[in-house]
Amino acid sequence: MAYDKGRRIEPGIWRLKDGGGYLADISRADAHTGQRIRERKTFHRLDLAREWRQTRRADSLRGEIRKEKNKSKPVRFDELAEEYLENWSKVKKKPSSHKRDIVSLKALGATFGTCLIKAITQRDVEAHIARRLSEGKTPATTNRELCCLKNMFKKAMEWKYLETNPTADVHQSREFPPEYEFLTQEELTRLLEVCSPHLKTLIIVAANTGVRKGKLLSLEWRDVSFDKGENGMIIIRDPKNSETRYIPMNRAVRSALREHPKRIIEGRLSPYVFSRSDGEPFRNIERAFKGSLERAGITRRITFHDLRRTFASHLVMKGVDMRTVATLGGWKTLQMVMRYAHLAPDHLQSAVEMLDTAPREAKEARSA
Repeated sequence: MAYDKGRRIEPGIWRLKDGGGYLADISRADAHTGQRIRERKTFHRLDLAREWRQTRRADSLRGEIRKEKNKSKPVRFDELAEEYLENWSKVKKKPSSHKRDIVSLKALGATFGTCLIKAITQRDVEAHIARRLSEGKTPATTNRELCCLKNMFKKAMEWKYLETNPTADVHQSREFPPEYEFLTQEELTRLLEVCSPHLKTLIIVAANTGVRKGKLLSLEWRDVSFDKGENGMIIIRDPKNSETRYIPMNRAVRSALREHPKRIIEGRLSPYVFSRSDGEPFRNIERAFKGSLERAGITRRITFHDLRRTFASHLVMKGVDMRTVATLGGWKTLQMVMRYAHLAPDHLQSAVEMLDTAPREAKEARSA
């Protein structure tokens, strides 16, 4: 609508020529697009024109402030990955999770490289996953990469580098439980007969407690208590998650640790249970473990981690319920130990037999 401006009273306000009131005028920048927008409005009173113009100017200023506050810093993918690994993953995650992030981001970096993170779309992420699967990578691998990417972009939003997360609606691929190996009782006995004394104790503790290799190699004597419980307790500390687990020892573990020699270096006792000649903890025992397997005539591909699976498998086969197995092994959910359910056929059979006996018992009761 065209206005016939009259005399200018003050900046942005005119008295209309026809005497029909006052015209207020303001030019502002759109908070989203940055384009200039002109607004005009007529009033029959001067104070109302002034009040409207002052309010619109204040609204415009607040919009500009919000725009500057929410303005994302242009960051490249490789820059964000470096910051994420150093300032978040390394500080907040377990060493094993941090190493996994390094591997995942190396693969992701091959795809996104120096791209600006603001330019990465959901379609780009899904294309990366499709390409990795076509290269023969497993769904488990691509899921770990996706989880790493999701978490990194989530931090990017918290750090005000992004306003939206392009991975929010990207879903993980379906994973199929991998096949696993475990030692039979007879194989475990043969293995213990041929390994060195230090490795023998380590294997006994691993197969009877289910504790992971990293936790065992860093185990200290102060965390071995022979006085708690029936046969003693092993304390597993996890500073990263602020968690402490108390694992009961059976007679085999108690006896092995009682007889296990302690290292004395220059008159001081090494704090580590499984230590080298210099008192420092063992770093890699895979070669010694593999050699012992060969001497025991075990030709299947068995890793030290399979001792943890041996622990769970033997418990299930002896009829221990899944919740107890999960608690003893430190598994967070029952789903993580359900892969061992097939090892308890007698337990499952007795459960379904209850459906068959109930009607029969009721019928016999009525006949009597």
